[in-house]
Amino acid sequence: MIKPNIKAQQGVALVISLIILVSLTMLGLTSIQRTTTDLSMAGNQREIGLMFQSAEAGLVASENLIDQSTSNGDFNNPSVGFYEVRADDPTYSSPDYFLESNWENQSTAAGSSYKTKFGVVAEPRYMIEYLGDRAQNALALINIDGYGQQQTGKIVSIYRSTARGVGLTGNSSRFVQSYFGKEIKP
Repeated sequence: MIKPNIKAQQGVALVISLIILVSLTMLGLTSIQRTTTDLSMAGNQREIGLMFQSAEAGLVASENLIDQSTSNGDFNNPSVGFYEVRADDPTYSSPDYFLESNWENQSTAAGSSYKTKFGVVAEPRYMIEYLGDRAQNALALINIDGYGQQQTGKIVSIYRSTARGVGLTGNSSRFVQSYFGKEIKP
């Protein structure tokens, strides 16, 4: 019968087991940290998408309002976010889009039930600036259709719409802006 040599082992199996256990623990912690980072990135991407979609919904609502309006005089009420830009007024400057109170007090909600449907913090909002007819105002000399060709016999009123959308948290917002031309039939 062979006797095991107890003194020769000296706990080598224990040391190797502890090294393997520490390595697996480090691997597990790294995996948890990476998963947490991936979840944060996915949440941010969702937030960015919702902000953009919300702002686009506001832009569509503003363009629909412009399209359905019967008079350019409708766009001279700064208390609801409608501004008229006069060519002869060098002191005019666009509203400060980054000032929160301008969006709360001086803009119009899109009213699209976007907040309820998608769970965003607030409805998309928009401001509209009536830049004048294309021939009246240097700001309105934007060519909407025809790309460089002058359109004779048409009176085209030009508007600049700016919309703001927020996401699920309300910590950040997205702005989109477009120019909209509407033909006025004499």
